[in-house]
Amino acid sequence: MPISIMVFLNLFLIFRLIYMAVSYIKNEDINLGQFRIYEGDFPDKLWSARQQYQNMFEIPILFYLLCSLNIIFNNYSQFDIILSWGFVLSRVIHFFIRLKNQKDINIIPRTIVFVLGLLFLSIGWINFLLRFI
Repeated sequence: MPISIMVFLNLFLIFRLIYMAVSYIKNEDINLGQFRIYEGDFPDKLWSARQQYQNMFEIPILFYLLCSLNIIFNNYSQFDIILSWGFVLSRVIHFFIRLKNQKDINIIPRTIVFVLGLLFLSIGWINFLLRFI
C-alpha cells in the first residue's frame, strides 16, 4: 500500500504538470517550443510544479528499491512496514507543502519534513543491511 500511494502521487504530479503547461500555453504565457530544452522564462508555479515532479524521482527511488528488495528477499518485519508508512506520510506532507508557490513559503517546515522522511528511509536501509550481516 505505501508503494501504491507513492505511485498515485507521481501520477497526480505528472497530470498536474501537463495540465498547467497546457493552460499556460493556451493563455500564451509560454510557447510549446520552450519545452524542447526548457529555455526561456516560465511562470513560477510551473517551475515549482516541475521541480516537485522531478523530486519524486530522487529520494523516492531509494524507497522503491528498498521495498522491492524487501519483497524479493521476503525479508521484512512490522518495523519495516512502519518505516515505510513513516516515509510515505512524510512525502505526502511534503507533497502538500510543495503544492504552494515555493517563492512564497517558509522553507523550514518543508526541510524538516524532508529530513524526517530521509531518516525513515535511512533507518530502513540500515535495518535491511543489518539483516544480512
